[in-house]
Amino acid sequence: MDNILIGEGMGNIRFGMTRDEVKKIWGQPDEIDTYSSSDMKDDNTEAYHYDEMEVSVSFDQLDGWHLSSIAVSSPEVRLEGLQLIGTSSEELLQKVAKLDLGEYEREDVSSVETPNHELISFYDADLNFWLENDQVTEIQFGPIADDEGYAE
Repeated sequence: MDNILIGEGMGNIRFGMTRDEVKKIWGQPDEIDTYSSSDMKDDNTEAYHYDEMEVSVSFDQLDGWHLSSIAVSSPEVRLEGLQLIGTSSEELLQKVAKLDLGEYEREDVSSVETPNHELISFYDADLNFWLENDQVTEIQFGPIADDEGYAE
């Protein structure tokens, strides 16, 4: 399986690619979701789900329908050679400590539907780790923004 490239993408997939460019590499997605993030007319997102790979990629209308985020739940995917899906929060923080990802924040995002749900975010690296019952279930990442908010 592919490696996560912080701020760049995963494997041959790179942030900034168009929907057609991603489809040329990975083929047709198993499912496509379209949703709006706000009341703004042009603030729509299209998410492509690739079930077998356990990967979802999102394209934002405000970014000209270019690839803006990737979410992966496959335990085969690596970050800098590290296998992180399935690890505890303590193991995760120990493993990524040497990667210089910057400061992190922990947030309890539990709900009735998903109790014991936590988010660990490394904002400087645009990297989020979703945990359920203290196990990493998903890694979500995007392009790294500079001080003006633009991707590097």
